[in-house]
This record gives sequence, structure tokens and C-alpha cells, in this order.
Amino acid sequence: MVFPLLKAGDKLGILCPSSAMTPGNLTRVPAMEAYLKSLGLDFVYGKTTTLQAGYLAGTDEERIKDIHELFLDPQIKAILCLKGGYGLTRIIDRLDYTLIACHPKLVIGFSDVTALLYALYQKVGLPSLHGQVGIFLGSPKQDEFSKKNFQEMTMNYVKGKVLQSPTLGEPFNDLKGEGVLIGGNLSLITALLGTPFEMDFKEKIVFIEEVNEEGYRIDRMLSSLRLAGKLKEANGFVLGHFTDCGTDKTKIDHLIEEYFPKDIPVITHFASGHEFPFLNLPIGLKVGMDAKKQTITILEELYEKSESFC
Repeated sequence: MVFPLLKAGDKLGILCPSSAMTPGNLTRVPAMEAYLKSLGLDFVYGKTTTLQAGYLAGTDEERIKDIHELFLDPQIKAILCLKGGYGLTRIIDRLDYTLIACHPKLVIGFSDVTALLYALYQKVGLPSLHGQVGIFLGSPKQDEFSKKNFQEMTMNYVKGKVLQSPTLGEPFNDLKGEGVLIGGNLSLITALLGTPFEMDFKEKIVFIEEVNEEGYRIDRMLSSLRLAGKLKEANGFVLGHFTDCGTDKTKIDHLIEEYFPKDIPVITHFASGHEFPFLNLPIGLKVGMDAKKQTITILEELYEKSESFC
């Protein structure tokens, strides 16, 4: 299933499916709006962007309704999550996937949105974009490389596109692999273990990133994946930013060296996750990876013709 290519004049639906906006988040909204307007894109805000129920962007029922309404709106061409945080694991089992299948739209987001992106792939076969949320598009740290990649990945055909970080480290190994790209935030991947939404790593290329976790907690989560047999199932791993994880990044590198298999391709320090530069990744599409060149090549198209399963 693929989507119409976004073009100038198209309208995005913006929502908060997880945590509520904070005063600090709100300061980034004008810059986000200016960037989207520079691309010629229009936008409308869902109700959750102004709601709060404790730390959530409205009650579970309000967030579910907002997601459904944006999928149902025929004027909206894609859905941009304004932020992540926490909350999607509370509601992914209560979404109407028949409704979503009948009104498919590209969903863009990362972090807590990991749970929604995988649910869309698992339940509907719907690809999505592990892409910058709105408050990242409006961040004062936003760089031109990341801006350009967001535009390229949302407003241009992507089949055959090669993604490579602007800076390269030492290759983990020199192997190649292919598979459907899944994954996202490590905390969400491990939180879904043992649930109906557990990620199926078999023959997949798995992307992993994380933020604000101490080294021992990264260790524990990777240990959970190993104990569950997940690390042996994938065709390859792409490890993104591990932002503010522990006091010494070499400790994270040591954990990666300890846990990840040497007989499948592994790319480390790939520029995607909770910092810049940020490469937007197509979840649910087949990709090829080259660990020596540290590249991901998109092997399927995300934009051609919109279909429904109705």
C-alpha cells in the first residue's frame, strides 16, 4: 500500500497521540509552521494538540477519536505527530484498524510513535515514516541536512534512494542484507515484548534508537531482546542515535559490540533518533543495507497510488 506524493497545497493533520504539549514545546510551533509553509504545505491541528489529561494529550478516548477523525478527513493527505512522549501503548489495541485500512494515510513520527507505526504495519500492512515530529521540525537545533531530508522523504519518490549519515564511523562489519524495515525506540520495542503487538524481527532489518537512558538500562533492554531470541532472528540491525544515554558513549558502543551478532550486517551511529542530523526512515518497506558502506537503500516505493482494503 502506497500513498499519493505530497505536493504544495496539500494539507497535513497534526495531532498529539501521546503526551501533552508543554510551554517549552509550544515555543517551537511557529518555526515548525514556517517550515511547513516554506514547503507549500497547509495544515490543520487535531483537538489533542490543545488537550491535557495529566501527562497525556487528552484522555485515551479523546486521543483515539482524534486519530480516527484525521484518518477519516478526505482533505488531509498525511498525519504529522506533533510530539511523542508516552501514551500510545495505552490505545493501540483500541484503534479501529478497519477504518484506517479504508482511509489510509502516511503517518510521520518517532519516539513513542514507534508503537503506532508498528501497529499500522502489523494490523493493516500500512507503511509509515520514522520521521521528525513537529517539535523537531521547529527545533532551534534543526539543521539544513535534516530539513532537506524531510522534504525529500515526503515530497519526492523514494524507491532507489540511498540513505547515509553525513559523518561515518568505523564499520561494525562488512556484510549486506535485505528485509522489511521495522523498529524505532528501544524502550517501546522492549515494552511490546509478550504483547499482541510484539515486533516480529524475523527476516527484518531492525532500526533501534534511544534517549535519556542510563547504560545499565540499555544493557537490560538489550538483554531482554537477547533472552527473547530476537537478536538472532533479524536480517540486519541499524542502530541510530543513543542520545544522552549514559555518561560515556563508548560504553554504549561496548554494549553494542557485546550484544549484536557478528554474522549479520549491523550499522552503528546511523543519524536517526533524538538529535540532529535526522534521517527519516520508511517503516514497513523493503530496504537493503550495506554495513561496510553504512548505507540503507530503499527498495520499494512509498508514493504512487493510494488504495484501501475496503
